[in-house]
Order: sequence, then C-alpha cells, then structure tokens
Amino acid sequence: MKRFTAGAVAGVAVLALTVGCANQIQQLEPKLELKKAAEDLGAAEKLGFTVKAGGSVDDLIAVAKKESGEDGFTDEDADILRKIYNSSFTVAWDKAAEGVNDDKALISATIDGLAGTEIRVVDEVAYIRVPVREIATKFGVPANEFDQMAGEISSEIPGVEMLVNGAWVSIAASDVEEFTKGLTGASAAPTTQEESEKLAAEFKTSAENLLNGADVVRDANDKTHLTVTSTTVKAHAEAKRLVEAIEKIADKDQAATLKEAVGDSLDKAPADKPIVLDLWVDNGKFKAFEVNFLQFVEGATGRASLRVEISTSTEITKPDNVTKLDVGPIFEAISEVGAGLAGLEDTDLGGATSGGDAKVWAELVGQQAVLSALADGGKPAKYLKQAAEESSFGSIKVKVVRTGVAQVNSGTGVACVIVPATTSGKPKVVEGAC
Repeated sequence: MKRFTAGAVAGVAVLALTVGCANQIQQLEPKLELKKAAEDLGAAEKLGFTVKAGGSVDDLIAVAKKESGEDGFTDEDADILRKIYNSSFTVAWDKAAEGVNDDKALISATIDGLAGTEIRVVDEVAYIRVPVREIATKFGVPANEFDQMAGEISSEIPGVEMLVNGAWVSIAASDVEEFTKGLTGASAAPTTQEESEKLAAEFKTSAENLLNGADVVRDANDKTHLTVTSTTVKAHAEAKRLVEAIEKIADKDQAATLKEAVGDSLDKAPADKPIVLDLWVDNGKFKAFEVNFLQFVEGATGRASLRVEISTSTEITKPDNVTKLDVGPIFEAISEVGAGLAGLEDTDLGGATSGGDAKVWAELVGQQAVLSALADGGKPAKYLKQAAEESSFGSIKVKVVRTGVAQVNSGTGVACVIVPATTSGKPKVVEGAC
C-alpha cells in the first residue's frame, strides 16, 4: 500500500510537472518564433513595408460620429475617411552589394484607389512618376483650370510637362546635392551608418522589452496569426526610454526637433489598460502586423486598424521610357524668388513693396496647403502648419495663428492667409496682421 501510494504521488507529481512544462512551452514557443522572425527581418537585404487601413471604415465612421456629436462630423469627413481606406503607402529598399552607392529605394502610393505615384532610386538617380492630372480630376479640380496651370508651368520649366502628364522623369542625385550646396554652402549631412545602426539597435531593444513582458497567444484557427497583449503602462515606459535614447544618438538640431514634437506627452503615465497587437508570421518570417486603434477609445466597438504588410522580395529596377528633368530652371526660380523677396524687404521697386512680397508669399503658402490636401485627401487647414514650416526661411517668417489662418512677415511687410474649408476653394490673402 505504501509502495502504491508513493507511486501514485510520484505519478501525480510527474503529471503536474508535465502539464506545467506544457503550459510554459505553449507560452514560450510563439515568443521564440517572434524573436526568430525579428532577427530575420533585421538581417534582410531587401525589405518593404506597405501601410494601409484595416478593419471596417464604417466602424471608424460610427465612432467618429459618436465622439464628435451630430454637428461635429460631416458627410465630407466621412468621405475623407473612405478615401483613406482606399489608399496605401509603400516604402522599400535593397542594400545590394557593399557600400551605399548601389543601394536602391522605392516609395509608392495609391491615393483613393489611384495607383501610379512612385519614386525609385537606382544607381544614385531618382525616377519619379506622379499621375498629377488624374489626381487633380479625382479631387475635383476643373479640367480647364488644371490645363491652364499645367501650361504655365510647362512653358517656364522644360520637361516638367512629362511629369505633369504622368510620365517617368529622372533627377540625378548630384543635381540635388549641388542645389543644396548652393543654398547652404555645404552638403546636407545624412545619417551616418553608425547612427543608423545605433537607432536600429534601440528599436530592437524596445521590441524585445515589450515582447518579454507581453502575453503571446497563437490563433487556433490560423497558425500564422499571433496575438500579443501588453499594457499602456509598459508601452509608455518603453516609449519614454526610446525617445530618451534617440535624443542621445541624434545631433543637437534633431534632438531639439524630437523634443518639441513629443512635448510633455510622455511625462505622465496613462491609466493601465491592455494593448493588443496582431502579428502574422509564416515560416519564421513577418508578414504583417496590425493594431486596432478603436481599442483606445472608451466604449468603442468594432475594428478600425492600422495595418503594415511586410515584404522581403520587392524588386526595384530602373523604369523604361524616362525623360531626364533639368532641375536647373526649377532651382534657379526658387533661388531668385528667395533672393528677390529678401532684397525687396525695405525697397520700393516700381511699386512692389515688402508688404506686397508678404502677400505673394502668403498666397504661395495657401496654395501649398491646398495642393497637399488635394494629394493626401484631407482639408487644407490640416496642412497649413507644414506649408508654413516649409516656406519659412531667411527673412521670411510664416506662423499659423489659429486653425486655417497663417501670418507671413517679410521685412516690414505683413500679410494674412486664410485657407479654404475644402480643396475646391481658394486661399484668401489680405495685407496686414491676422
């Protein structure tokens, strides 16, 4: 009897140990696969990411209407969200052989179902194609207005009509570098290989830290689908660590920009809630990941997500039927405008005062915001800050003073630009402060 009892106890102990090990293996196995997939991704010579919306646009619209109230979310807003759901953005690169001179890169976009916007870099030459006419038509620009604008641009810049009409054009990297030298007196300082490796290492550390503290479960109905659950507190702590690490790696200007962008958003830890990330891994290789951002909206149901699909086989080649674009006239025009505005700040030449220059520049800022909205499918006010930052240089100061309104200062001249509510309108410019 004692021998039976001892044997039974030993058997139960072994069974308990076996069950415990099985549970640990069940938890550990998907984490090991994720680690292997991450290592494979880091070592890939060819890599591409396509960013798109996932889930249901109707779920997103329902939540947006609820959060904004009856009058806060319009049919136009819903139409913008549907355009976003019908769009995607892809970036890819190929390290090729040793060194960076033969590296290849690709950026492409589908805008509300319209494909064709693409930039390829092969052998230090950038190849560009943008279906400008089709994009303008899709977003409501009248054909006669577009033809007039295209004609004016084409007459001033030889070869640009090919770009306007959606054909491939090329620009040598040396041309862009020469222009940069002409403006700044030095080449733009790219991120060094050492800095890139340090940044990659920090991102890898963040991924490992989050993974080690997360629960990973394999989908019983799809062996390639893994669900990773972490918490807002863990994500906040890791985001704060990552930002601080990047600030140490970046140069002074980049660190200042990052600090300004982040602001005080990471100072206070959020309420502790679960965060779920969906990953797809097939044969040890990442295929996609997706995060449902409705999980961050209190009381929201459904699924509206950001999805990133991953490829390690994208071929990047030189396109056929390419027209070389002479960028000299473009750069000269930009330089002349800048020099002209700076020189006219306190001078009256034929009635052109610095106040007039401010109005001209304000008009350019407004048009830039409208064009960006046309390209991305948003409202001009959303892109006014970006247009202001890109247009400020030298003695030209552009500042957004409130939503949709920016002030331009050029010497003693001041002008105010008000962008239209939609891309079908035109910017309104008046002399004087906003």
